Amino acid sequence: MTDLAFPSGLPSGQGFVRLRELRDCLQPREVMHWRDLAVDGLAFHSAEVRAGNLFFAIRGTKNDGTVFAQQAIARGAVAVVAEEPLSLSVPVLVVDNVREALADAARFYYRDPSAAISVIGVTGTNGKTTTGHLIRACLQADRRQVGLIGTIAYEFGGRRIPASNTTPDPVRIHGYLREMTDRFASACVMEVSSHSLDQDRVRGVQFAVGVFTNLTQDHLDYHGDMQSYLQAKARLFQALKPGATAVLNRDDPAAVTMAEQLETGVNIIWYGLSPEADIRAEDIQPGPDGTRLRMVMPHGAVELFLPIVGAHNVENALAAAAAALALGASELTVASALEDARAVPGRLELVETPGGIMRGGRVRTFVDYAHTPDALDKVCGTLAGVCEGDLHVVFGCGGDRDRGKRAPMAQAVARHARYAYLTSDNPRSEDPNSIIADMVNGLDDAERSCDLFQVVDRAEAIRQAVSQAQPGDTVLIAGKGHETYQVFKDSVIPFDDRLEAGRALAAREAGWLPR
Repeated sequence: MTDLAFPSGLPSGQGFVRLRELRDCLQPREVMHWRDLAVDGLAFHSAEVRAGNLFFAIRGTKNDGTVFAQQAIARGAVAVVAEEPLSLSVPVLVVDNVREALADAARFYYRDPSAAISVIGVTGTNGKTTTGHLIRACLQADRRQVGLIGTIAYEFGGRRIPASNTTPDPVRIHGYLREMTDRFASACVMEVSSHSLDQDRVRGVQFAVGVFTNLTQDHLDYHGDMQSYLQAKARLFQALKPGATAVLNRDDPAAVTMAEQLETGVNIIWYGLSPEADIRAEDIQPGPDGTRLRMVMPHGAVELFLPIVGAHNVENALAAAAAALALGASELTVASALEDARAVPGRLELVETPGGIMRGGRVRTFVDYAHTPDALDKVCGTLAGVCEGDLHVVFGCGGDRDRGKRAPMAQAVARHARYAYLTSDNPRSEDPNSIIADMVNGLDDAERSCDLFQVVDRAEAIRQAVSQAQPGDTVLIAGKGHETYQVFKDSVIPFDDRLEAGRALAAREAGWLPR
């Protein structure tokens, strides 16, 4: 699958509609400078405006779209949607909420595509990406055409658009869904972030299945507190209509809140390790190359080997099985698909080099996206439980993000690792040394029993971890996963943990790094 040539990943247009049709759809409270015009596409970034577009002037946290309205007109916008009257040379539709209007207009312009496709929405703090990929694999094994809108990329029919957000804007969501339906897709798996729910990006999407993975601390810089974060996630389940299915984690207390949001007539499938779960796992035997388990489903149980490292991935597999079963896949097909599953890029991914898997003198090296305390605790615990020797962990915390995560993340690593390499993640506008200090200062004397190394340069931290590891040790490089860049105050540089780890392992094998 190849990346699309255009970086913006704009969906294909749907031809002209009349402005009066969009006016009737949006029901503005005021219309200025009215003329009925032909509208060819929707835009809310002035730099993406094309001739004939309707421009939505969104007030964001950093930018006010009304400031860019003239620029949008200069680029060819034929009308503007705003929350206040604007003195412009084109028609202005004044609405109460531009974000809601954008979603409603996108649904109308792309002819309500989610009504013609089974959309599976996956939300939760951790596990969304892996769960989404496993759902897709289960449905593809059931001989279905399935699209994917997720953290890593938006994919369908050989097209691949690198993702800029876990959940894109409404224009892209409805546009991609339209492209999928036009190409005879029967389903689409979509990761649904708390930001997208709070910002009405998925407004108007008819979800056939909503999946909840778990809720742990994250994004409190945006939501403020855990209750607000929980309520944002719950909006996915409030939107489910009778006949849809909610797939909920019986082992997570927050799932009760999700269940309370459901309308009468929405089905529930509970999954988890609890004996009360409809889809559950028993006799779990984690290993260095995957996990053996007994999966209990409504019509029986099956012994299977899940070839994805990590006991936490068992829950992801159960969620995927429940979602696929909700859409009519057979239990046999689901079990077979899970046995054929492959690790998702950047999710406990064993590092490879052009010559194949490099063990670096039997040093197994993994890259993982874990960037929350809970995710880091689980992945470190998993590897500590299956590695032959010591666990080395390279990790950092993002700048300009929830500072409350920094100490708990350091504590999670200290609980499991023998060696911890505290380094840069995406520092953004913050001083990486200050971020590392926040992590270190969160450790008490007992938690400092592991060996701590403060190495600001991430590539050097990876080299040190690989160099210092002994045969039988395991190295985990956590936080960035599939990302191929590093964000600093004034620049974004190419950076891929997998490439850096591969280089370090190859150098170790060649004897260029000390062992």
